[in-house]
Amino acid sequence: MIKCAYCETSEEAVKAGKTACGSQRYKCKSCGRRFTPEPRQMYSDELRLQAVKLSVDGVSFRRIGRHLGVDHVTVMNWVKAYSNQLPDAPMPTERPLHVVEMDELYTFIGKKKTGST
Repeated sequence: MIKCAYCETSEEAVKAGKTACGSQRYKCKSCGRRFTPEPRQMYSDELRLQAVKLSVDGVSFRRIGRHLGVDHVTVMNWVKAYSNQLPDAPMPTERPLHVVEMDELYTFIGKKKTGST
């Protein structure tokens, strides 16, 4: 018999429809709450990972949603959940760094500001 996820009674749960992805829903007669004891994933892990990769490449959430056929808020939730699983960034070193890299654009603009050609 199915136990209620909230009040833990097993005698009072009755079937109460299905979710959008096909999981069986139940309603507890004693507390009146609905619950799904074994929920299924609506979208595959490959689709979620593809959305995260597209987001890292700089594609907007709405465009990813249109491309994959899911809501843009769902894509944002997937990216947020993935980023929460990443390890924390390492702490910066206490010593100041002495290496500085300059690119061509900086030197070009620097020459323009001084008026030399």
